[in-house]
Amino acid sequence: MAAFTIDPIPGAAWPAGRFGVLQATGAIGAISHGVTTRDGPDFGDDADTDQCAAAASAAATALGLADVAWVQQVHGGAVLRVGAGGLAGPADALVTDTPGLAILGRSADCPLVLAAGQRRDGSWAVGFAHASWRATVAGLTAAMLARLCGELAVDPGTIRAVIAPCARVCCYEVGDEVREIALAALGAGAGAFFRRPRPEARWHFDLEAANLSQLAAAGVAAARTATSGICTICRGERFWSWRRQGAAAGRFAALIGVRTGAL
Repeated sequence: MAAFTIDPIPGAAWPAGRFGVLQATGAIGAISHGVTTRDGPDFGDDADTDQCAAAASAAATALGLADVAWVQQVHGGAVLRVGAGGLAGPADALVTDTPGLAILGRSADCPLVLAAGQRRDGSWAVGFAHASWRATVAGLTAAMLARLCGELAVDPGTIRAVIAPCARVCCYEVGDEVREIALAALGAGAGAFFRRPRPEARWHFDLEAANLSQLAAAGVAAARTATSGICTICRGERFWSWRRQGAAAGRFAALIGVRTGAL
């Protein structure tokens, strides 16, 4: 099964990306997820608009989910638990165990992390994180997993997690100040997430590696994780990129939910 594919959605006028690890045995029939493209709805740069609400509803419906919740993304470390649809408030991550409810993040370069796991009774819960560099440094993915495994009692050994198309280390340049903030917040080991292609070049920040590290530290097996392999900056013809298009960039989305009737 391919790690990440973009395929038509039955009943929708646009395709969506899907990850094999979230469609693998155990998740089939229980979890619905997708990553929209530039061929799909534009979610806009403001979560509190009719445009975003309409796009979110269309995406959830296309994936067979009855309702959808999203957040006013603020590039921080806050995680909210939701049980109903609509704009949940200022945060960068959501968790839920409500069947039929999608949780959704918007992006134009920032990594979007989707996670799903099971409890002892076999039921599922899901989470999403908008892992911008500030949110990554704040430990957002770790905090989202902590809510899944703590409040929602998910077994970390069952978690499957993926990172949607995003600005990858090949292209994501940052200044010295970003590296210094990361080292101060995450420790000297965070130096492994930065590299310079040339001595005189700016730092390149590997946000995927930083978030995979948070997944591993929470007990998520590497075999149950995946990245898309697509950089929104240099290979993202099908995905919006702030670094490429600037103010003209729209927003794509990644969403995940537990199907109604799933154990």
